[in-house]
Amino acid sequence: MADALTIEVPGPDGDRTVRVSSPDRVLWPATDAGPEITKGDLAAYVVTVGEPLLRAIGDRPVTLQRFPEGIDGEEFWSKNPPKGAPDFVRTVSCRYPSGRRHPQLVVDEVASAVWAVQMNTITFHPWPVRTADNDNPDELRIDLDPQPGRSFADSVEAAFGLREVLSDIGLTGWPKTSGNRGVHVYVRVRPTHEFLDVRHGVIGIARELERRLPDLVTTAWWKEERGEKVFVDFNQACRDRTIASAYSPRPLPGAPVSTPVSWEELRDVDPTRFTILTVPELVADRGDAWQGIDEAAGDVAGAVALWDEDVRERGLGELNFPPDYPKMPGEPPRVQPSKRRADKTDEEYLPPKTERDAAWNLPVVPPVSPMLAKAVKGFPTTEVSFEPKWDGFRSVVFRSGDQVEIGSRNEKPMTRYFPEIVDAVKAELPDRIVLDGEIILVRPGEDRLDFELLQQRIHPAASRVTRLAAETPASFVAFDLLALGDEDFTGRPFRERRAVLEEALRGVRAPIHLTPATSERAVAQRWFEEFEGAGLDGVVAKPLDGVYEQDKRVMFKIKHERTADCVVAGYRTHKSGEDLIGSILLGLYAADGQLHSVGVIGAFPMARRRELLTELQPLVTDFADHPWAWAAQEQATRTPTSGAGSRWNAGKDLSFTPLRPERVVEVRYDHMEGTRFRHTAQFVRWRADRTPRSCTYDQLAEPVSYDLADVLAPQEGSTP
Repeated sequence: MADALTIEVPGPDGDRTVRVSSPDRVLWPATDAGPEITKGDLAAYVVTVGEPLLRAIGDRPVTLQRFPEGIDGEEFWSKNPPKGAPDFVRTVSCRYPSGRRHPQLVVDEVASAVWAVQMNTITFHPWPVRTADNDNPDELRIDLDPQPGRSFADSVEAAFGLREVLSDIGLTGWPKTSGNRGVHVYVRVRPTHEFLDVRHGVIGIARELERRLPDLVTTAWWKEERGEKVFVDFNQACRDRTIASAYSPRPLPGAPVSTPVSWEELRDVDPTRFTILTVPELVADRGDAWQGIDEAAGDVAGAVALWDEDVRERGLGELNFPPDYPKMPGEPPRVQPSKRRADKTDEEYLPPKTERDAAWNLPVVPPVSPMLAKAVKGFPTTEVSFEPKWDGFRSVVFRSGDQVEIGSRNEKPMTRYFPEIVDAVKAELPDRIVLDGEIILVRPGEDRLDFELLQQRIHPAASRVTRLAAETPASFVAFDLLALGDEDFTGRPFRERRAVLEEALRGVRAPIHLTPATSERAVAQRWFEEFEGAGLDGVVAKPLDGVYEQDKRVMFKIKHERTADCVVAGYRTHKSGEDLIGSILLGLYAADGQLHSVGVIGAFPMARRRELLTELQPLVTDFADHPWAWAAQEQATRTPTSGAGSRWNAGKDLSFTPLRPERVVEVRYDHMEGTRFRHTAQFVRWRADRTPRSCTYDQLAEPVSYDLADVLAPQEGSTP
């Protein structure tokens, strides 16, 4: 391997020195398509085409497509800046479809691009935005992708049809080869509209092109519906969707380059002739074909008008989003046509979600996957808002007029099980609001949360639902705001969401509550100790600058951690095989001498699951001599088989293999719910020094009782 290469590159304040290690590393092996290309060759190419390359990617967030072992090796994508970035490489914070934010690289000078090559970057993927406003695109990127049976020439024909559509709405298209079989057409626009509007504009353009060239062009998202046509990939206009930039090499044999061309050149161009070895000479001979692109910015409103016309006059609505996107308002079902139910027509199958979303008249519509928390040992010292951790059903409540839906953690509605909450939402909450919170249930007469009673509210019989709603009514505790009126708050920092939430719920009455919150660590620590006595589960910390990220663990939860010595009373096998332990059943002796089931431990590595099965075989017995014999159910003793099924999974097998209760294990748990561990316990160690009969409830810590009403009352220091 040759010594590192040092490249001097002009910078804004003098020359930059960039070190390129392993310059003779082969990135493109020699093939019939061309000779081998090394890392040093790529660095030299970037320097040579630096000016037009920067015109394409400068002042934009850029994702790097990297190949440390060359194009035949593993690839990965760098969105976060790689470690060791030079001081002259800047970053910009970008918001992603999930709502989270993190920094992305900005390539502002040739030295930054050469450094990216040092990091084994082959292709640059810039966002269609500038760093000063990375929520409003300044570029339409229309990807013409020939499907099997079509060729580059077909993409060219579609591009000329596209040029006419663009001209008719006052926009100028700039073509380039994709570096493969397609054609990309770029359009500079003034950054006046956000991503969703721009995407709708691209869909409007694509549909108009499809109407003009129906035998050549398609907008069908599902591949099985496209046929032998050129697909207009409208989803390249989505946030965090990028295309290989102008002058970017592609990881294909021969080192092809995505190359800007004039419309005159496009008609007869051979894209395979544009490579790392030939493009520098092309640029030197005729300059950059996109030289004037920045001066040709148009108004995207004409494209958006095409979308509006399709919606208004043709009844056409939203198209599918990329599969990694959260479910979007108005989106058709994400089910490819061949997998749709045969007993439903398209009219029956496709419209419901679109119609349902429109009926909500909300900027955030169901279903929503709630934002999650990750467990941490201590209280964060960064800027966070602390809240009590409620022990109930996580719920997202939607209210629009008289329409109410209570969503759950798994996105399935729980509306029918809590009619008293539905009534309270209509009576107490502002119209057109979406809240994240928790459904809780207070144990009658004890002023303490009771999760077991809450579980009993999930029942298929409507008569029982009605009876339980009166006998054991639930409450809803709100702790985040997702939408209010026309405004989507998920992209706003929590400190703003909390302030609006407090104002929106000012004066709200039970059973709707606003959770207390504080930014004072000492207050949160006091809550952590005191509130457990009311049945709460710990404390949650939310970054004050954090946005709402669906199904992402971006909050922090601090939970109580205790240990107990338990009797090993049985096991269940793993769902993947009878030769693996799935969970170990735990018991504790009560004052009457009965062994009660208190929970399970189940988190083991797969190899350990196999070992445990072997270790426990000498203890296997039958039910005749086991404390949890089937007859014990008649005596009201709590056993793992009581209830004969799972409330949450009707098909779940709750049978188990009994073990002689002779072995003791120390486990870690957070808190009790009645006589059982509230959550799955964690294995700590075997306790050969303990006798099973010594494993009683007396060893468990009992939190000091605390009045739940005091938790729900305004707390001292309860402003984030």
